[in-house]
Amino acid sequence: MYGSGGFGKEVMDVARRQNAATRRWDQICFVDDIRAERTFYGTQVLRFDDAEVAGHLDEAEFVIAVGEPAGREKLGNKLRAAGARLGQVLDVSSLVADTASLAEGLVVTPLCSISSDARLGRNACVNTMSIVGHDVQVGENTVVSSMVNIGGACVIGANSYLGMGALIKEGVRIGSNSIVGMGSVVYSDIPDDVIALGNPARVARPNTDRKVFK
Repeated sequence: MYGSGGFGKEVMDVARRQNAATRRWDQICFVDDIRAERTFYGTQVLRFDDAEVAGHLDEAEFVIAVGEPAGREKLGNKLRAAGARLGQVLDVSSLVADTASLAEGLVVTPLCSISSDARLGRNACVNTMSIVGHDVQVGENTVVSSMVNIGGACVIGANSYLGMGALIKEGVRIGSNSIVGMGSVVYSDIPDDVIALGNPARVARPNTDRKVFK
């Protein structure tokens, strides 16, 4: 788990449940280049440059446990440049259609529904109790927060963020590097690089600093 904050705890819980069912990994730990403590949430914390990590990249899978799209992009690019592999963390309680396409690095937390022919991009994240409808495309590094409902055939760009409880009408396109605020209802397309809020959702301002959590 690259990242040991609050969302890191949630992703760790998902990974532990997944591993109990699949026995995919021999060991699960946190990687964090900022945290001073070497244990967190009952788990070892390493730094990326530690020999235990840097010396074993060919044996490890990484999952980015950060809830900010810009942070996911930054760490994803770092891992790609280092030649590290991204794994997937998928909660055993979520329903994923056989025809859905799931890219490397994907995180799906509890009780989600990923429908027929949905395509979830590299290093994307779908959070608790969210619904991704049929033929939806979600771009890389994009975060779908808890209890979001994305109607069929929507296209969500890269590095975007859908806030908790947002509702996205079928067939809508949401651009890259954009934020849809919590509880918003989106009836029409949202362009790149903006923050949109409300019911109906309207562009409020440019997303100049690309920060969700201030």
